[in-house]
Amino acid sequence: MERTNNSPTSFAATRWNPARLPWKGSWRWAAYPVAGLYAVGILAHRMWTVGTLTLAKLWGFGAPVQNVKTIGIGNVHVGGTGKTPLALWLLRALEARHAGEKWGYLSRGYGRTSQKWHLVSADSSSKDSGDEALLVARQSQNTTVGVCADRREGLRQLGQLGCTGVVLDDVLQHRRVRPQALVVACPWDRPWDEEALVPLGTLRDFVGSARRAQAVVVTGTPEGTSGADWSERAARLRRAASLPATCPIYFTLWKYGTLQPWDPTAEVPLPNKVVCVSGIAQPDRFANAVAQQHTVVNELRFADHAQLPLEALLDAAAESATFDLVLTAKDAARMRQTWSQGAPAQQLCAAGIQLWILPVELTFLAGPDGGEADALAYLCAHVGLS
Repeated sequence: MERTNNSPTSFAATRWNPARLPWKGSWRWAAYPVAGLYAVGILAHRMWTVGTLTLAKLWGFGAPVQNVKTIGIGNVHVGGTGKTPLALWLLRALEARHAGEKWGYLSRGYGRTSQKWHLVSADSSSKDSGDEALLVARQSQNTTVGVCADRREGLRQLGQLGCTGVVLDDVLQHRRVRPQALVVACPWDRPWDEEALVPLGTLRDFVGSARRAQAVVVTGTPEGTSGADWSERAARLRRAASLPATCPIYFTLWKYGTLQPWDPTAEVPLPNKVVCVSGIAQPDRFANAVAQQHTVVNELRFADHAQLPLEALLDAAAESATFDLVLTAKDAARMRQTWSQGAPAQQLCAAGIQLWILPVELTFLAGPDGGEADALAYLCAHVGLS
C-alpha cells in the first residue's frame, strides 16, 4: 500500500513549535541567537540543579521518596522519542516479573488545565490528566496512574495509595526527583550526535544530560540493520554524551499492529483507503506505518497534544470521499471522551465516519549490550529487585 501521489495534505498548528520552523538555508542565521538564548535558559536550569544537589546533601531535598522504588524515563529531544511506549513496556514487564509489587505511573500531565495532583482512570478526561497518562491508564489497567507537576508530591500520593514502585515519565529535566534508575530514550532517526538545540535542531537539553542515565534505549531502529550498525551507533552516542562504559545501550524497533476500530465491539472490515489524522510530535513515522498497510489519500497533521477539530476531519473526509480515518493511540485516548458522546458522536455517525486506531509497541533487539531480558534485569537490579 502507499500514499496517493495527488492526495492533498492539510496542516494545522495550534501551538508554536520552533523545531518545525524553516531554519534552513538563508534563514538559518536567525536561529543562532535563539538557540543561544535557549542555551542560557538551560544553564540557568543547571544552576538550579547545583542548588538542589547542595540542599539534598544538607537537608535531603530531592532525595528519593522512602519505600517507593523509582525508575525514570526521559529524553534530551523535544518530543517523539517513544517515552510513553517505553513506559508501557516497562510497566507490563515489571508487573509480569514482580507481581507482588504494586506499580504506579507518574507524569506531569502535559496539556492538561491543572498542575495539581490528579488520580487518572480509564474514564478520565484528557483535560484533567493529559493524553500520555490517560493512554497508560487505558492500556495498563493494573497500574495506578497519577499526574502532578510536583513529582515529589505525586510520589507521596502514589505511596499513600499503596504503590511500592513507580515509573516516572519525562523526568530527566525535573531536578527535584532523582529516580533510582534513569533511562534516556534516543530516536534512531535523530541521534543526539547529529542534532542541535532548538531551533537549530530538536534538542531540548544538552547532550551531556544523558550522562545521568543508568541506561539508554534507542527507539525506532530500522529493520534490516545489523549488529555492526548497532555497535557503530552505540559508539557514536556514547562518545557524544561521554557515557561511561557501564551504561548499556539497548536497541528497539517499532512494531505496528492491525488497525483497531474505535468501537472495540464493532465488527467492520478493514478499509483500503484511509485518511491519517495525528496530533503528535513526529507524524511521519505514523503515516508511513499506515501506508504500509493501506492507501493514504489524505493527511491531517496538528500540533503535539492538540485537541483535534472535528470540523477539519469531516471536511477532509468529504473532500477525499474517504470516510475511514486512522488515529494514533495517543490521539484516540485524548479525544475518546469528547467524540464518544453528545453532538460530536452524532456528527460522526451522520457523516458515516469510521474511526480506526493504529496500535504500536516497543520490541527489543538482541543488541551489543543485550536484549529485553537483559534490560529488565539490569533496571530491576538498580532498584533492589532480583
